[in-house]
Amino acid sequence: MIKNIIFDWSGTLNDDFTLVYDAVAIVFEKLGRKPISKNEFRKEFVLPYMNFYKKYSINLSKQEVDKLYSIAYQETVNTKLYPSVKRIIKSFYKQELNMIIVSSCSKKNIVIEASDYGIVDYFGEIYADVHDKTKVIKKILKINKFELDETIYVGDMVHDIEAGKVAGIKIIVLTYGYQSREELKKYNPDYIIDNILDLKKIIKNN
Repeated sequence: MIKNIIFDWSGTLNDDFTLVYDAVAIVFEKLGRKPISKNEFRKEFVLPYMNFYKKYSINLSKQEVDKLYSIAYQETVNTKLYPSVKRIIKSFYKQELNMIIVSSCSKKNIVIEASDYGIVDYFGEIYADVHDKTKVIKKILKINKFELDETIYVGDMVHDIEAGKVAGIKIIVLTYGYQSREELKKYNPDYIIDNILDLKKIIKNN
């Protein structure tokens, strides 16, 4: 029986693809790099995100990249929740499921955005500024004493699949985020879904 859900934020609950693409474009511009298309960004973007910058010979430290990105992020447009996210999060909260966010995004931005959406209080904890989720998810399980067979991880990228597998929990990936169904399928997640409402059935059957 599923009692605990660990959610990725960006590309899973929060529709920020255009915002992130625009922020990265600003970073590239400030560093004198040629701009890349949205299609190229979708194809090449990976987590941990420093691996993405290295593809383009950006050899700054993580701290330097984070500073540039943070400034660029503030210059871009607002984000929004994906369709039906608030509805399903509220439903899980009423079922008293434990919900936690783990994300590479800054905690400040997540809290602001989640508060604006009216869902921040539904989450027990927010683990933010996470560069590599592999160790963090295992830490979350240990600290909260979550049983492996009672916990699922919901994300939208290959790194989410890899992190969930290392932690030993089931992984659900959504196809509307940062990476395509075809790419996600190569890494054999437990479930691939197109609509977040499909989570209800999966949780009910586990």
